[in-house]
Amino acid sequence: MEKDLVRRLEEAANRFVTPLRMNDGFDEQALLHLQVEIDRCGSAWRKETHVPKRAALILAELSPAIEACAWLYEGDMRQRIQEAGLAVSEAVIVALD
Repeated sequence: MEKDLVRRLEEAANRFVTPLRMNDGFDEQALLHLQVEIDRCGSAWRKETHVPKRAALILAELSPAIEACAWLYEGDMRQRIQEAGLAVSEAVIVALD
């Protein structure tokens, strides 16, 4: 179960961040899916004493990766990506709180 959660989280993160890095644009559905996977992990690990190391690395790198991608874009798109980074950061905080 734990490995499946981490795999799904990693796939969702890649599905959202990779197109941003490749300057292919913003995928709203991928963002929503990523937030769902973050929430799923938070629910699963809420009563656990630890978070899997791979998941912790993914979650820690998400917001900085999204923020870095924002600078590939201009204007409203940059703002939208920065807001997505903030939303992801807040989802991670809630999930791990």
